[in-house]
Amino acid sequence: MTEASLSPKAGVAASLAATLLVAWVDYITGLELEFSAFYILPVLLAAWMAGWRWAVALALVNTIVWSVVDHLGGHIHLNAFYAVWEFLVHALVYLLVAAIVGGLRVAMARQRALNMELSQALEEVGELKGLLPVCAWCHKIRDDKGYWGQLESYIEARSRASFTHGICPDCEAKVMAERDGESGQP
Repeated sequence: MTEASLSPKAGVAASLAATLLVAWVDYITGLELEFSAFYILPVLLAAWMAGWRWAVALALVNTIVWSVVDHLGGHIHLNAFYAVWEFLVHALVYLLVAAIVGGLRVAMARQRALNMELSQALEEVGELKGLLPVCAWCHKIRDDKGYWGQLESYIEARSRASFTHGICPDCEAKVMAERDGESGQP
């Protein structure tokens, strides 16, 4: 399935289901097996499918669920500081995972958008390469087969450019001067 085919709600629901599954397995395995690293998986899932905000929320939920399962499993801390320390370390790890994967998801979406923009721009640009032999007098251009043709035809055949014609101010003044000279006007 692609990312676009899943809604954020489905990602959150799948992540919560994964949290419950991990919590259940963590509880039934007891204190002998350390299972807290597996609480990262639902956070990864949420970050990728629903975005970093949901992943941050799920990271906090998973920290609380881990702490409850740890307490229900009979883990006894010699000092309350150690319980708080473990809670904060787990929260930090889960939040870092949420931030990193969420940021990666955003960066990849931006990259995808930029690639699409670039592809679209490249489709619109016709590129001419190399030296173009142009007659210095009549401005015709020689093609690959050695035939001389109009510059406009050559470029239109090899790009998406179209031409319109007008007259620049210098040429207009020159033509007007020539025309006025032929008509005998001062």
